[in-house]
Amino acid sequence: MRRDFETRFKPQPDSLARLPVSVALSKETDALVRSLPNRSEWLRRVITEAAQRELLSKDREVK
Repeated sequence: MRRDFETRFKPQPDSLARLPVSVALSKETDALVRSLPNRSEWLRRVITEAAQRELLSKDREVK
């Protein structure tokens, strides 16, 4: 059994979305991400930064 079975996909109240987002990665990228000690935190940070940079800036340009 995985070591994180008690905490996996359990968001903190009012901070995370109810359902996780899942993507398939290339084998090389997957190996790199899985090697990180805090991969969920890292993924949240880089996805949030990319969304703010790429999606929010486009939303502002349209208005």
